[in-house]
Amino acid sequence: MTLPALPLIFNPIYKETIWGGHAIGSRYNRQLSPDRTIGESWEIVSHGADQSVVASGFLAGKTLGAIVAEESPSLLGKIETFGKFPLLVKFIDAQERLSVQVHPNDQQARTYGWGEFGKTECWYIIDAKKDARIIAGFKAPVSREAINRAIETNSLENLLDEIPIHPGDVIFLPAGMVHAIMEGTLVYEVEETSDATLRLYDWGRVDGAGRPRPLHVHEALRVIDTRALGNCRIPPLTLEEKGYRHSYRLACGYFALEHYAYDRQEEIILPAKQSFRIVTVLSGRLELKFPAGAAELSAGMTALLPALIRNVRALGASGTELILSSVPDLQAEIITPLRNRGIPLNDIVAIGGAREYNDLVRFAS
Repeated sequence: MTLPALPLIFNPIYKETIWGGHAIGSRYNRQLSPDRTIGESWEIVSHGADQSVVASGFLAGKTLGAIVAEESPSLLGKIETFGKFPLLVKFIDAQERLSVQVHPNDQQARTYGWGEFGKTECWYIIDAKKDARIIAGFKAPVSREAINRAIETNSLENLLDEIPIHPGDVIFLPAGMVHAIMEGTLVYEVEETSDATLRLYDWGRVDGAGRPRPLHVHEALRVIDTRALGNCRIPPLTLEEKGYRHSYRLACGYFALEHYAYDRQEEIILPAKQSFRIVTVLSGRLELKFPAGAAELSAGMTALLPALIRNVRALGASGTELILSSVPDLQAEIITPLRNRGIPLNDIVAIGGAREYNDLVRFAS
């Protein structure tokens, strides 16, 4: 197979959950059963049995895993990923609060047999009810013994840091940080390709059969970061361009998020990266133009741009918003272009989060 120089659009994989709802279907005009509470829609994934399948065109019916196996350099670009697709992109509809959980880092995942990748992730808050909050980390440094006691006495929430959120916020959750999405929140999530989720606490909830969901307290305490890290909300770094705003929302070694918001009809050049690019339309409509043709995306649609496609333009109108994700060369694709625009280095480093886990800090010395 020779990978065509075309965007790849996949069929979503829906996950029914006890905490999910109907926001993904209603917001993005998807025909989903009203009897199903959909918690997650996996837009791009290649992880075990969960495989995105190409929806149409020359590669229709082909799984992402098969494409990676056959066309890795053309698809992935200049990144090393152990022959795997390194990112998982999804929508999350939390009508009720999720469990309090934590994920391992890469080394821990391999040590304990949980896969090749750990799970550093981030959330772009699409929508949130008034006074919505998320949990991210601890209020103060805490011992593993204190965490265990709080779980046993159903009082873990007393240790957890609750943070107010609003639409447009980006929350960065490095591996090891305890976290939970709370009720009334619609999230776009980008993460390492992993399903190594260790559940610490589930609010005493039971499933439809009256059974509590299993916890993984022993495993979670092996990998949990007991510090009070703070600074998980990433400030946007926005460039005002002619007809649109280009915001760098987050940059770490695993992924970078950029946000484009159109103020009028405009055609934007989407800069080439060392890796593939993932484009998700949050609102409006978008036309992707590339040497071999064009593709139209409506709100809620995601396209994977293989690394071999270098020249891509994105035509949108006022109100169109998109997120572009990639696996970055931090120096060449984040630090240098922003420094060339006169952005202070400290402002650039801030999009990497708290210094304890910030991959941009090394460029500030």
